[in-house]
Amino acid sequence: MIKAVLLDLDNTLLHSDERQLVGEYMRLIEAFLQRLWGESGLSEVLRDAVHNLTQQRDAQTTNNDLILERLSLAVGHEPDAIRAAFTDFLTAYYPSLKRCTEQVPGAVEAVERIRARDLALVIATNPVYPAEAIRQRLEWAGLPASLDTYTLVTTADNMHFVKPDPAYYAEVVARVGVEPDEAVVVGDSLANDVLPAASVRLRTFHIGGSAHSTIADGAGTLADFVEQLTEEHWGEDLPPPAMKPEAVEPQLWGNVGALFGMLADIQPSYWMQHPDPNEWSIIQIVCHLLESEDAVQRPRLQRILDEDNPFLTNPPPPPGPQSPPCLSDGLEAARRFANRRQETIALLRSLPAAAWDRPARHSVFGLTTLLEMALFTAQHDRLHLNQLCQTLGRCK
Repeated sequence: MIKAVLLDLDNTLLHSDERQLVGEYMRLIEAFLQRLWGESGLSEVLRDAVHNLTQQRDAQTTNNDLILERLSLAVGHEPDAIRAAFTDFLTAYYPSLKRCTEQVPGAVEAVERIRARDLALVIATNPVYPAEAIRQRLEWAGLPASLDTYTLVTTADNMHFVKPDPAYYAEVVARVGVEPDEAVVVGDSLANDVLPAASVRLRTFHIGGSAHSTIADGAGTLADFVEQLTEEHWGEDLPPPAMKPEAVEPQLWGNVGALFGMLADIQPSYWMQHPDPNEWSIIQIVCHLLESEDAVQRPRLQRILDEDNPFLTNPPPPPGPQSPPCLSDGLEAARRFANRRQETIALLRSLPAAAWDRPARHSVFGLTTLLEMALFTAQHDRLHLNQLCQTLGRCK
């Protein structure tokens, strides 16, 4: 069942000539920064910083922080000063780029009808621009400009991956509390939207694609998608997405990005608070992810690799909500979890193709394989990430 719709923005909800829009943006930012600091060539530094976001990432640092770090090295100003400069630029100069865009007929109705279905609605635009830029583009599209209108709007400020990295889509679904096959991505680009989303087992609808194509789960216009979506049982008869090794690493990394996104801006006093006496605190949820990675998830995968058809049992129940957390510093626990996850990914990245089919028997799942258990590790993450976002009150 579909529970979340991820709508691309550019050329899905808002028409634009990307080359013209980016060119004008870079021209304006170059002139602005040259007037401000007397240096030229900073737009190229910005372009390179954005391009570097597609490289291998640690999943702990937001896209915007990485861009600011790169610019800081180039201009010799602190990241906070650069952030303030960009805030001024977005207020005074960015609105002029509206001339490079046109509204998409039916976009407003599409968003209204999706919201009426009580589905999680994500504006899944490539998160290389700050939130204020995305807010303005939503306004240009004729859509509600308040980001709080939507379950999630992906921006450079809140995301840790960019398109076309499949980890971007894995991060999104973990942030909104759904499984990959419970979400559908609607976008115009095969390279940025359809193919990477499908590779991590999301549903896809290709705007502008042929209805006879088998690349996506559906294709046509935005109106065609909304028409399908409003059918009573739409999505229920789609076959389950195939389990493929290519889905494992981006799901495991995307979940780490989602964790750090959820933990951003938590007040120190909140870490130890329990939403209910029988529920874990925030720090206990993070500690469980860390402890499970070390004691259960990676050892279980290693055992399937080391033994012939091993019999796997469920681990003992984790400690209750009254037990002390593994550390007093929740962010340090999250960082250690990210480091342990990197070890798990390194183990899996080195495997030959045949290893993914290695069999095992599980006391609950029955006959299984290394691939299925690796994807279960990602599902285990999402179970507790959903628990976390419910505790924080940040889920739909």
